[in-house]
Amino acid sequence: MKYDCPHCRKPGITGFAKRWSSRAAPAKCEACGGLSHVLASTSSGIGAAGVLIVVVALIGALGWPSACSAVVFLFGLVLAVACNLRAWKRAKLWPISRESAAHATTANWFVTGIAVLLGLSS
Repeated sequence: MKYDCPHCRKPGITGFAKRWSSRAAPAKCEACGGLSHVLASTSSGIGAAGVLIVVVALIGALGWPSACSAVVFLFGLVLAVACNLRAWKRAKLWPISRESAAHATTANWFVTGIAVLLGLSS
């Protein structure tokens, strides 16, 4: 499935590109070559919701008798996957310029370098 590009409004962005897009690594439209990304807050929220559903299902499974616990946990896993797929389908793509993407990549590497230095110093 391809998603509409915010630049040309044509379906030119693959689901994989949309899922892994960020300011530092934007998705590129196959139709017009425009760059776009999903907001970091949206991406993080989708992941956090999935983890929360799985944890609640695990807690619920531990509280049920052993015969029902596997069914409760599997239901939670299926629900988490379904919510994840639906959320990524509805996630909005935002346009970004090549200059902004380049600056975000530089900032990303800078923060990663500082984190490595802090990790090595402790």
